[in-house]
Amino acid sequence: MNEISYYKEFAEKFTSYLASYLGSEFEIYYSINKNLDSMVEDLEHQSNVAIANNDTYIPKLKLDICFAIINKSNDIKMILIEAKYLNQLSLKDYSQLVGYLQVAKNISLGLLLLIQKGHSQNKLSNDFQEIVSLKKLPMDWILNLKSVGEEHHFKTGIISYIPSNGIDWINTKELNGISSFEELIDQIKSQ
Repeated sequence: MNEISYYKEFAEKFTSYLASYLGSEFEIYYSINKNLDSMVEDLEHQSNVAIANNDTYIPKLKLDICFAIINKSNDIKMILIEAKYLNQLSLKDYSQLVGYLQVAKNISLGLLLLIQKGHSQNKLSNDFQEIVSLKKLPMDWILNLKSVGEEHHFKTGIISYIPSNGIDWINTKELNGISSFEELIDQIKSQ
Protein backbone atom coordinates (compact mmCIF):
# COMPACT_ATOMS: atom_id res chain seq x y z
CA MET A 1 0.00 0.00 0.00
CA ASN A 2 1.08 3.58 -0.67
CA GLU A 3 -0.48 6.96 0.09
CA ILE A 4 -2.53 6.99 -3.14
CA SER A 5 -4.57 4.01 -1.93
CA TYR A 6 -5.81 6.16 0.99
CA TYR A 7 -6.67 9.38 -0.92
CA LYS A 8 -10.34 8.55 -1.55
CA GLU A 9 -10.92 7.24 1.99
CA PHE A 10 -9.32 10.35 3.48
CA ALA A 11 -11.11 12.74 1.08
CA GLU A 12 -14.50 11.26 1.99
CA LYS A 13 -13.76 11.50 5.72
CA PHE A 14 -12.44 15.07 5.34
CA THR A 15 -15.56 16.00 3.32
CA SER A 16 -17.86 14.70 6.06
CA TYR A 17 -15.93 16.67 8.71
CA LEU A 18 -16.10 19.85 6.60
CA ALA A 19 -19.82 19.35 5.91
CA SER A 20 -20.58 18.97 9.61
CA TYR A 21 -18.84 22.30 10.34
CA LEU A 22 -20.02 24.24 7.28
CA GLY A 23 -23.63 23.12 7.08
CA SER A 24 -25.83 23.37 4.00
CA GLU A 25 -24.58 26.84 2.95
CA PHE A 26 -21.58 25.25 1.23
CA GLU A 27 -20.96 22.54 -1.35
CA ILE A 28 -17.76 20.49 -1.11
CA TYR A 29 -16.00 18.82 -4.03
CA TYR A 30 -12.66 17.08 -4.33
CA SER A 31 -10.33 15.71 -6.97
CA ILE A 32 -7.46 13.31 -6.37
CA ASN A 33 -4.13 12.34 -7.92
CA LYS A 34 -4.07 14.49 -11.07
CA ASN A 35 -2.34 17.52 -12.50
CA LEU A 36 -3.78 20.76 -11.13
CA ASP A 37 -5.23 21.81 -14.50
CA SER A 38 -7.10 18.48 -14.69
CA MET A 39 -8.23 18.84 -11.07
CA VAL A 40 -9.67 22.30 -11.79
CA GLU A 41 -11.53 20.90 -14.83
CA ASP A 42 -12.80 18.01 -12.71
CA LEU A 43 -13.96 20.35 -9.91
CA GLU A 44 -15.63 22.68 -12.42
CA HIS A 45 -17.44 19.71 -13.98
CA GLN A 46 -18.60 18.41 -10.57
CA SER A 47 -19.79 21.82 -9.34
CA ASN A 48 -20.91 23.53 -12.58
CA VAL A 49 -19.03 26.61 -11.36
CA ALA A 50 -16.12 28.26 -13.19
CA ILE A 51 -13.07 28.09 -10.93
CA ALA A 52 -10.54 29.61 -13.33
CA ASN A 53 -10.97 32.26 -16.00
CA ASN A 54 -9.87 31.32 -19.52
CA ASP A 55 -6.83 33.60 -19.20
CA THR A 56 -5.75 32.20 -15.82
CA TYR A 57 -2.55 30.16 -15.97
CA ILE A 58 -2.92 26.89 -14.09
CA PRO A 59 0.37 25.05 -13.66
CA LYS A 60 0.50 21.36 -14.48
CA LEU A 61 1.60 20.37 -10.99
CA LYS A 62 0.95 16.72 -10.07
CA LEU A 63 -1.03 17.04 -6.83
CA ASP A 64 -2.48 14.62 -4.31
CA ILE A 65 -5.85 16.03 -3.24
CA CYS A 66 -7.57 19.32 -4.01
CA PHE A 67 -10.86 20.51 -2.51
CA ALA A 68 -13.17 23.24 -3.78
CA ILE A 69 -15.60 24.64 -1.22
CA ILE A 70 -18.29 26.79 -2.79
CA ASN A 71 -20.86 28.97 -1.01
CA LYS A 72 -24.33 30.00 -2.25
CA SER A 73 -22.82 33.08 -3.98
CA ASN A 74 -20.41 30.77 -5.89
CA ASP A 75 -17.40 32.12 -3.99
CA ILE A 76 -14.73 29.44 -4.08
CA LYS A 77 -12.05 28.47 -1.57
CA MET A 78 -9.61 25.80 -2.56
CA ILE A 79 -7.59 23.57 -0.26
CA LEU A 80 -4.50 21.72 -1.43
CA ILE A 81 -3.59 18.61 0.54
CA GLU A 82 -0.12 17.16 0.13
CA ALA A 83 -0.23 13.59 1.49
CA LYS A 84 2.66 11.50 2.79
CA TYR A 85 2.42 7.86 3.90
CA LEU A 86 5.21 7.77 6.46
CA ASN A 87 6.02 7.30 10.12
CA GLN A 88 6.95 11.00 10.46
CA LEU A 89 6.86 14.21 8.47
CA SER A 90 10.04 16.11 7.71
CA LEU A 91 10.78 19.70 6.79
CA LYS A 92 11.23 18.71 3.12
CA ASP A 93 7.62 17.44 3.08
CA TYR A 94 6.41 20.84 4.31
CA SER A 95 8.68 22.63 1.83
CA GLN A 96 7.04 20.71 -1.01
CA LEU A 97 3.56 21.91 0.08
CA VAL A 98 4.74 25.53 0.33
CA GLY A 99 6.40 25.32 -3.08
CA TYR A 100 3.16 24.09 -4.66
CA LEU A 101 1.16 26.90 -3.02
CA GLN A 102 3.64 29.50 -4.29
CA VAL A 103 3.08 28.31 -7.85
CA ALA A 104 -0.66 27.53 -7.64
CA LYS A 105 -1.76 31.07 -6.93
CA ASN A 106 -5.51 30.31 -6.95
CA ILE A 107 -5.19 28.10 -3.84
CA SER A 108 -5.03 29.93 -0.52
CA LEU A 109 -5.12 27.01 1.93
CA GLY A 110 -2.72 24.09 2.16
CA LEU A 111 -2.53 21.14 4.52
CA LEU A 112 0.34 18.71 4.90
CA LEU A 113 -1.20 15.31 5.62
CA LEU A 114 0.59 12.48 7.36
CA ILE A 115 -1.17 9.21 6.57
CA GLN A 116 0.30 7.29 9.47
CA LYS A 117 2.26 4.20 8.61
CA GLY A 118 2.33 2.53 11.99
CA HIS A 119 1.84 4.36 15.27
CA SER A 120 4.63 6.86 15.82
CA GLN A 121 4.46 8.93 19.02
CA ASN A 122 6.15 11.88 17.33
CA LYS A 123 4.45 12.81 14.04
CA LEU A 124 7.24 15.24 13.11
CA SER A 125 10.91 14.39 12.62
CA ASN A 126 13.32 15.82 15.19
CA ASP A 127 14.53 18.69 12.98
CA PHE A 128 10.98 19.58 11.92
CA GLN A 129 9.73 19.40 15.53
CA GLU A 130 12.57 21.71 16.63
CA ILE A 131 11.69 24.32 13.99
CA VAL A 132 8.01 24.17 15.00
CA SER A 133 8.76 24.38 18.74
CA LEU A 134 11.14 27.31 18.23
CA LYS A 135 8.36 29.05 16.26
CA LYS A 136 10.61 29.40 13.21
CA LEU A 137 8.22 27.88 10.63
CA PRO A 138 6.33 30.33 8.42
CA MET A 139 2.72 29.16 8.00
CA ASP A 140 0.84 32.36 7.08
CA TRP A 141 2.32 33.70 3.86
CA ILE A 142 2.13 36.83 1.75
CA LEU A 143 3.96 36.31 -1.52
CA ASN A 144 4.82 39.59 -3.22
CA LEU A 145 5.03 39.16 -6.99
CA LYS A 146 6.89 42.35 -7.86
CA SER A 147 7.12 41.66 -11.60
CA VAL A 148 3.32 41.70 -11.98
CA GLY A 149 2.42 43.85 -8.98
CA GLU A 150 0.36 41.17 -7.22
CA GLU A 151 0.22 39.70 -3.76
CA HIS A 152 -0.70 36.11 -3.10
CA HIS A 153 -1.82 35.03 0.39
CA PHE A 154 -1.86 31.47 1.65
CA LYS A 155 -2.00 29.71 4.99
CA THR A 156 -0.97 26.19 5.97
CA GLY A 157 -1.57 23.54 8.60
CA ILE A 158 -0.45 20.00 9.40
CA ILE A 159 -2.80 17.07 9.97
CA SER A 160 -2.47 13.35 10.51
CA TYR A 161 -4.80 10.51 9.64
CA ILE A 162 -4.74 6.91 10.76
CA PRO A 163 -6.49 4.88 8.04
CA SER A 164 -10.06 3.92 9.05
CA ASN A 165 -9.81 6.36 11.97
CA GLY A 166 -9.98 10.09 12.70
CA ILE A 167 -8.12 13.21 11.66
CA ASP A 168 -5.78 14.95 14.15
CA TRP A 169 -4.29 18.44 13.91
CA ILE A 170 -0.70 19.33 14.83
CA ASN A 171 -0.85 22.44 17.02
CA THR A 172 0.67 25.28 14.99
CA LYS A 173 -1.46 28.05 16.48
CA GLU A 174 1.57 29.98 17.80
CA LEU A 175 2.99 29.92 14.25
CA ASN A 176 -0.29 31.38 12.94
CA GLY A 177 -0.97 28.03 11.24
CA ILE A 178 -4.30 26.28 10.92
CA SER A 179 -4.66 24.02 13.98
CA SER A 180 -8.30 22.87 14.00
CA PHE A 181 -11.38 22.42 11.87
CA GLU A 182 -12.82 25.57 13.48
CA GLU A 183 -9.82 27.61 12.30
CA LEU A 184 -10.02 26.04 8.84
CA ILE A 185 -13.73 26.92 8.63
CA ASP A 186 -12.92 30.54 9.62
CA GLN A 187 -10.44 30.66 6.73
CA ILE A 188 -12.96 29.15 4.30
CA LYS A 189 -15.65 31.65 5.29
CA SER A 190 -13.35 34.67 5.03
CA GLN A 191 -13.56 35.90 1.43
